[in-house]
Amino acid sequence: MTDGTPTGRPSLEAGLALHRAGRLREAAVVYGQVLKADARNPDALHLLGLVMHQIGDNRQAESLIGVAVALRPGAPHFRNNFGMVLRALGQSERAVVFFREAARLNPGYADAYANLGGLLPWPKQESEARRALWRALVLEPAHDDAWGNLGALERIAANLDRGLTAHRRALAVRPMLATRRLNLGSTLVEAERYDEAHGHLVRAALLDPSLAEPWNDLGYRSLVRLKVDAADRSFRHAVEIRPGYGSAWAGRAETAFASGDAGSAARYSARAVEADPGNPQLRFRSGIHRLAAGDLAGGWVDYDAQWKKASAVRRVDAPPRWTGDNLAGRTLLITADQGIGDELLFSSCVPDAVRAAGKVVLECDQRLVSLFRRSFPEALVHPYDRGGTRVRPVQRYGWIPPDWKPDVMIEAGAMMRWFRPSVAALDAAGGPWLTPDPERVTAMRDELDRLGPGRKVGVSWRSMRLTEMRNIHYPGLAAFAPVLRVPGVTFVCLQYGTGWQDELRAAGVSMAVVPGLDTTADIEGVVALASQLDAVVCPSSTLGWIAAAVGVPNWLLYNTPVFLEFGTDRYPGFPTVRPYRKAQVEPWEPLMQRLAGDLANWARE
Repeated sequence: MTDGTPTGRPSLEAGLALHRAGRLREAAVVYGQVLKADARNPDALHLLGLVMHQIGDNRQAESLIGVAVALRPGAPHFRNNFGMVLRALGQSERAVVFFREAARLNPGYADAYANLGGLLPWPKQESEARRALWRALVLEPAHDDAWGNLGALERIAANLDRGLTAHRRALAVRPMLATRRLNLGSTLVEAERYDEAHGHLVRAALLDPSLAEPWNDLGYRSLVRLKVDAADRSFRHAVEIRPGYGSAWAGRAETAFASGDAGSAARYSARAVEADPGNPQLRFRSGIHRLAAGDLAGGWVDYDAQWKKASAVRRVDAPPRWTGDNLAGRTLLITADQGIGDELLFSSCVPDAVRAAGKVVLECDQRLVSLFRRSFPEALVHPYDRGGTRVRPVQRYGWIPPDWKPDVMIEAGAMMRWFRPSVAALDAAGGPWLTPDPERVTAMRDELDRLGPGRKVGVSWRSMRLTEMRNIHYPGLAAFAPVLRVPGVTFVCLQYGTGWQDELRAAGVSMAVVPGLDTTADIEGVVALASQLDAVVCPSSTLGWIAAAVGVPNWLLYNTPVFLEFGTDRYPGFPTVRPYRKAQVEPWEPLMQRLAGDLANWARE
């Protein structure tokens, strides 16, 4: 025959020749003819099922290969390929069983180990997954699937450098496979190595135009550089390729949010959740967008999804979660799981919890223990007992005395849902909520008096963690130049973290530094100092919440929309916060010039 199809009686060999040549439908015809002659031929059933899997008909593949496995239960490759079909059908637990059996039947079967290691659930069976993947690589050092799966595992475990190494090894084996380029590019995006990622993502999109993922990652690469038009074009292209792609709809939401449109962000987030309802990160971001748009009821419900993420704290011996019902006569455990700034912010709800519950147990960062014990004397305050790792934290509660055994628990960040359900409730509850140490207050007052007359204003300019994505929300020291030139004001440094001393020296900035005050570790000292200042000027940060907590005027610099505005143009419930707001895409300079002018007028009053 002129098309190269074998003539004569159909045979498995003829089908295999077509199969290996990529002529899948013609191979399927031949395998079907073999089965007409011998309906229980296990090899023909297996190979026809494999073709069905390769062309995307996994239901038919499951039926065919399932019969083949039953006819020849000792064939490891039958079981491995059946596992691949089950994986494609979303039946991961069954697939793991068949991959394990394939490896047991043939301990030298690298494919089975690679598939097993790539599918075992993380983090519950991470150790077995690692062993399986490395066993595959010992058997076959150039096994690109094993390297790719290892790269994915390391990425999930937040070992990005090791993940990049594994993905590079996988790419070296199959440089023309689009998914290998994509995996490397995506991991580079997560590692914030955006320039290096760009080439791999573009190449992946060219190699396989049906892939939506490269366009999605290119969108996030543009977004972090605040190229919102380019980002939205990439996300739109991704959803044109795959209309039900939740991550790309979430990208459109973040692009709208960066442009200042919280309403559109909430609508796009709803599309993302609809496309991928089981993804807690998408639902959490939906909560942020809905809250920013003023939808407190629905926003808090979605916001709760953050505690369902794989990286959420696992709590050992914790009681059931509180769902907003009556707390009278019951003991409530308030748990910590976010950074110290969030602990300070959400501790504003602790007085509400104390009034509502019979008893309150409050865990917190060690640096906050004495402050919280003084501020909330009715509560049992204790440092959290945290173990595990940054991406897999574990907290235990064996420290709680029997007579304080809690009936229910709630994450500190979830309290606003129940105690601040509306803007009116937020405003009604607004006011200082922390009590500084009186002796430290006196000492800090003396330090400030030594600086001479005039206004004393505390300043910070960035977060402790510096990344390209986070830096969008912080002006940096250089942007403060017009503010720091305002006459009649003595500026007091309250920047925390590391390296800020070098920044001050390099900038030649004159700013008072309180001797001996560790602005990172000594939270009691920072709270006492803040309470004696005339004002604090800072981006949204730990210092901002300290100022709000002690009732000091806080001239807060931030990008809008932000969820804590709850659809307004201010921070409801935090009356001393004076908002200086801009869209993410706008520069900081005009805002800082306006702040400098307002500060100068205030200093002259």
